[in-house]
Amino acid sequence: MKLRSLTYFFLFISLVTFILGVWQLYRLNWKNELIENIENSFRNPQLFNQSKEYNELVAVNLDDDYNVINQPIFLESKTQQGKVGFHAILPINHLGKSYSVINLGWLPTKDDSLILSILNRIENYENFRVYTRQFDDSKPYFVPENQIQKNIWFSVVKSDLEDFFNHDFLSKYYFVLFDPRIKSDVTPLAFLRNNHLNYSITWFLLSLSSVIMILIIRRKHHG
Repeated sequence: MKLRSLTYFFLFISLVTFILGVWQLYRLNWKNELIENIENSFRNPQLFNQSKEYNELVAVNLDDDYNVINQPIFLESKTQQGKVGFHAILPINHLGKSYSVINLGWLPTKDDSLILSILNRIENYENFRVYTRQFDDSKPYFVPENQIQKNIWFSVVKSDLEDFFNHDFLSKYYFVLFDPRIKSDVTPLAFLRNNHLNYSITWFLLSLSSVIMILIIRRKHHG
């Protein structure tokens, strides 16, 4: 009975870890396609089309129909290259209507002159490059709640921003400035880790180890 129980136990472990290994291979293929699509968009960004569906981190151009409004809020405790600063979030109008917000990226201080300098550079171009992010009402699990009344911000939450600016935003996306002509920032591709092959190998090795344990147990039992 003990032999049968151990055999079933390791057989179950082997099956589960094998399935997890296959799933990681699927994730590997998905992540490779995602990174390739993102890299292609950054090499050749297209003009943003409001009727088109976009994935996360897709580079697009916003034309001069999009107007960035100089009403910044600042996300707290953002780091870049080991330095603590802020992310500046500003509303965007499209043809005079509230449309979305844009993250101008990392700033060392809440200095209005830095914001104005970036906005002036944006206005010098007919198009400026950004990348897309999903604009929804969720926040990262461990991030504190925004304190709207105190104007203290930790995350881009659509409903909070609509309450603060007293406008509904039409877009399902918000944007992050990524235009080296205007402001240099860390490429979002740096945050796309692709360790799924290593994870897959680990799960397959665990599955193989469980099979080996079954063979060892049965061999010892039968002498």
